[in-house]
Amino acid sequence: MSEVWVGTKPVIRPVWAEIDLDAIAANLAAIKTRLAPETKVMAIVKANAYGHGLIPVARKARQAGADRLGVALVEEALELREAGLDIPIHILSEPPVGAAEEIAAYHLIPAVYSIELAQALSRKAQAIQAPITVHLKVDTGMHRVGAPLDRSLELYQAIRRLPGLKVEGIFTHFACADNPQDPFTAKQLQSFLRLKKALPEVPMWHAANSAATIFMPETQLDMVRIGIAMYGLQPSTKPSPIPLKPALSLRTKISFVQELQSGEGVSYGLTYVAERKITVATLPIGYGDGYSRLLSNKGKVLLGGKRVNIIGNICMDQLLVKVDNVKAAAGDEVVLIGNQGKETISAEEMASWLGTINYEVVCLINTRVARVYQK
Repeated sequence: MSEVWVGTKPVIRPVWAEIDLDAIAANLAAIKTRLAPETKVMAIVKANAYGHGLIPVARKARQAGADRLGVALVEEALELREAGLDIPIHILSEPPVGAAEEIAAYHLIPAVYSIELAQALSRKAQAIQAPITVHLKVDTGMHRVGAPLDRSLELYQAIRRLPGLKVEGIFTHFACADNPQDPFTAKQLQSFLRLKKALPEVPMWHAANSAATIFMPETQLDMVRIGIAMYGLQPSTKPSPIPLKPALSLRTKISFVQELQSGEGVSYGLTYVAERKITVATLPIGYGDGYSRLLSNKGKVLLGGKRVNIIGNICMDQLLVKVDNVKAAAGDEVVLIGNQGKETISAEEMASWLGTINYEVVCLINTRVARVYQK
C-alpha cells in the first residue's frame, strides 16, 4: 500500500506535490509586516493557486489575514463560492458580457474596461434590484488589457452614471516590477497617481503585485495583490529582503531500475547512448504531469540527497535518470522540486534550465498530480 495519502485515500501512482500551507500563511504574514495597517491584501489564487490547489490555498490565505481573493476566471470564482468562501472575490480581467448573471448571483467583483459589460451589469443590477460592485482597470503602459489612460476619466464617468453599479476601485498592472531597477514602474505609478488625484471620490486604488509590494513600498496604496510571493517563490531576479519559504515540493518514487550496456540508448529517439555500462532508474512522471519535455537530457533530480541527471527524452508518463553515483532501488523517493538532504532544486533553478520563469514551472504541474497538504 502507498505511504502517501490524500485525505483518507492512498496515492496509488507515487507522484505527488507536497504543499506546506503554513508556509503560505507565514509568507503572507511576513509581507503584511511591511504594509500600513490600513492597506488591504488580495491573495491571488488564479490558475489553481499557481498549481498549489485553489480551495486549500484560498482557505489558508483567508485564515492568514487576506482581505480578498483574486482570480482570472468567473469559473474559478464559482469554485470558491461553491466551497463556501464568502470573502470578496475579484475577477482581474474583464469577463464576457454573458457572465453578468453569475457575477450578480455570486456577488463577484469584476474588472471592467468596456462600456458593454458595464451596461450589461447595470441591466442585471436593476433587474435584481441590488447593486453590483466593479473595479475599473486602466492601462498605464502594459498594453495588455484595460481602459486607455486618456479615456479612463470618460469611461469612469459613463460607468458611474449607469444605475445599479458601484465603482468601488480603480486599478492598474505593472509591466516591469520584477526588475526593480527599471524606471518604467515609476512612470506607470506617476500616471496612475495623476488619475487618482482627479478622482478623489473613488475609495480604493491598487497597483502593486508581489514585486512592487516588496521593492517599491510607494506602490502599495490601498491594497496590494500578492501572488508569487505568497507561494514562497521569488518575484524578481533580485532576492527578496522579506524571507519567503517555498510552499511546494514535487516528489515521486523509482518504479524500475536496470543496467544499460555501452552503446545502448534510452527512450524515444535514443537521444542518450551510454558510453559505458551504467545504472538507470525510471520515474513514473512525465510531461503529461507538467514536467516539461524540454528538460530531456538537461534536468536534474535529487536521489539519496544527491543530484542525478535526466537522460533521454522525457515521455508523457515517465522519465529516466542515470544513478551511477547513488544507491537506487524501486520505491526510493526522488525530489524534482524541493529539498532532500543538503541539496535543493528550486522552481527558480528549474526555470533557468527551461529559459522561463518560476510562475510557469509550478503552474505546469497539472491536476493528475496528487496534492498532499501539510498544515
